This record gives sequence, C-alpha cells and structure tokens, in this order.
Amino acid sequence: MGYYPIFVEMKGRAVLLVGGGRVALEKIEKLTDAGARVTVIAPTLVDGVDAFVKRGQAAWKPRPFAPGDTAGFEMVLVATDDGAINKTVANEARAAGIWVNASDDLTHCDFILPSLAARGKIAIAVSTGGTSPALARWLRERMETFLSEEIERLGDLLADVRLEARKRDRQCAATCDRTQPPPPLLCQGCPTRIHPDRWQQAIGNEILALLRVGDYAGARTRLVATLGLDQPLRK
Repeated sequence: MGYYPIFVEMKGRAVLLVGGGRVALEKIEKLTDAGARVTVIAPTLVDGVDAFVKRGQAAWKPRPFAPGDTAGFEMVLVATDDGAINKTVANEARAAGIWVNASDDLTHCDFILPSLAARGKIAIAVSTGGTSPALARWLRERMETFLSEEIERLGDLLADVRLEARKRDRQCAATCDRTQPPPPLLCQGCPTRIHPDRWQQAIGNEILALLRVGDYAGARTRLVATLGLDQPLRK
C-alpha cells in the first residue's frame, strides 16, 4: 500500500453510498457536512440515515445495488458487511475510473478514510493505514483534547492576519517592476515577504495566553506587530 494523505474538496461532488446501516450513518454525516451530493442505495435505512433523506440532504433509492448504479458518480463508498457486494461495486467503479472505498475491506479500496478530529476550520486526520481502527480512534480522541478553544481561535487569527499580509503583498506588487506572476506574486528577494519560519516563530505563548482569556483583539495586535505588518512598506 502507498497511501498519500490529502483533503478532497467535496462541495457539490456526486457521491454514491451503498448501504443504509450504522456504518452508512457514520459516513453520510461527514459527507453532507462537506457539501457532497449523496445518493444512498439500500433496501432499508436505519433511522439516522433516514433522517438525512427526510431533511433533503441525501437522495435514496430503496433497493439493492444493481449493475450500472455507479454511473455518473465521482466517488463511491460501500457501507455493507457483504464481501460479494463490495467486490461487485468496487469492480464496476474501478472500471469506470471512479474512486471507491469499502468499509473494513482494504482489497476493495482505492482510498481509506482517516479518523478525524475537528474543531472549527481545523482538522487533524489520523490513520494507521487501515490496520488498526481502534488505535486510530484512540489517537483521534487525544487530538480532540488538544484542539482546545484557544487553538480554534488561533486558527481564525492566523487566517485573518494572513489575509492582511496578502493584501499588503498586492499593494507592494502594484508598484514593483520585479513582480512574478502569482504564485508567488512577489519576487523572492522582496523585503515585504514574510518567511514561513517567521509565521511559526510568531505563534508564541503570549498570543496563546491572550486567546485563552478571549482577548482576540490583543492577540491580533501582537501578531501583526511581531510580523511587522504595522510597519510601512519597504522597497
């Protein structure tokens, strides 16, 4: 196996979910949260999956999987405990070049789903390469403890100030004859550019302490000053 970790843009992506039981419920919640257009194929649904259908968050075809059902989908997830169904669905999807995941069946997976710890815009994915779901869950629960409220605020703060830094970059580029096409927007020798290491060094205990007590404005002022964004542009 050679898994490459990625986060996939799912908004508006057509996804087929084969199965309507407990495992399907685990998958449909994350899929709809990410904005995927989910169609469920299963003779029956557990209450939780049925609730997504009734709210209009997913479509349902109340029958077993049939040949040709993967057509038109960009991703297929199989949530059954039937190896024969897994194989049938996976073979059809793969023949059409569609990525497929079969729960707890690595042979019929083109990708695996990590255990995810998330808070706000921050997400930490944990994987054991499909070998130990119990360990992945154990690690995820500890990551959830790490993702405190101040870490969530830190993520929002860095995103906010990064927008200010990019705005400043554009202002500099507008009057610079050494500008390169974006990315990276500015020439490598530009004094305006904030080196990635400087961003890392700016995340200090003082900023975290301010965020911990809810002083977002104070933390923002401190971060802006540390990065030099409160200074005039230099040429």
